Amino acid sequence: MNEAAIEAHGIGRVFESRKGFLMQERVRTVALDGVELSVRPGELFGLLGPNGAGKTTLTKILSTLLLPTRGQAKVLGVDVARNPELVRPRIGLVLGGERGLYNRVSARENLRYFADLFGIPVERREPRIVEVLARVGLTDSADRRVEEFSRGMKQKLHLARGILHWPQVLFLDEPTIGLDPRSARETRKLVRGLVSDGVTIFLTTHYMFEAEELCHRIAVLGHGKIIATDTVAALRQLVGGDRTFEVEGYGFEDAELAQLRRLPGVSKIVSEEFGPRLRLTLRVRTREIVPEDIRGVLLNHAELSVRERGTSLEDVYLDLVEEGT
Repeated sequence: MNEAAIEAHGIGRVFESRKGFLMQERVRTVALDGVELSVRPGELFGLLGPNGAGKTTLTKILSTLLLPTRGQAKVLGVDVARNPELVRPRIGLVLGGERGLYNRVSARENLRYFADLFGIPVERREPRIVEVLARVGLTDSADRRVEEFSRGMKQKLHLARGILHWPQVLFLDEPTIGLDPRSARETRKLVRGLVSDGVTIFLTTHYMFEAEELCHRIAVLGHGKIIATDTVAALRQLVGGDRTFEVEGYGFEDAELAQLRRLPGVSKIVSEEFGPRLRLTLRVRTREIVPEDIRGVLLNHAELSVRERGTSLEDVYLDLVEEGT
């Protein structure tokens, strides 16, 4: 059995700061609280979570930029805290945003600098730079100053830098944030290509459709803990099924809700107010129910809307995060 490419066991991280008069009050913020996860070699693994859940903190720990307060993390079988110098040459890291590049020199000169930092032999440096520039679609802009680049072009250059030294594991922290749809699509295409080459990718993102499109498995992080980890299909079943019915109307009675819960396969009903109207969201595990079954329970509601759709990853995410609060 192959050893995990990335693993975390009981990872915790606490940040301490001071505030108040003369900065005498100590404040402890728990960013991570006993995180457990395992990523398989060659897998594209997604990490989802709300702002402040600890996604970037975990990424920084796994990529050797930050020490955990407790627990152990390994990448490619190497402890990231004890032997970071053995991990860094084998991983790549791409953070969202525009920082980390030298704006007054060209894309090619940026990559030469980073190639030297990575220890790429001189005889392999130029061919590799040409290769990665072509792969991210920057060949025609290779000798332009980075300060002239759009945000999307800078993000492509970040990706070029991240894969320049042939990493076995690539950490992508919200790589498409702020990109226009075309640039984001090109970035996702590049990511899929890297996975096809055998690179293990650890991806954090706020975009549910992106995670659903790309990731083999997904973990949901909330309040510093992993709430659930599995494939999208399995997570749908975890929150109640891959079918969702949205029912809108006026004044649903408790007895009617009880009847709806007794319909075959109904696993969960969530009620939300929209002004004077109510929306019921039903999660359904089986194919037995049709809209007419729901209408049959709610015969006394003249202005009734019943709509069926597939349970989305956004539904899954919101259900899991709300249950974890």
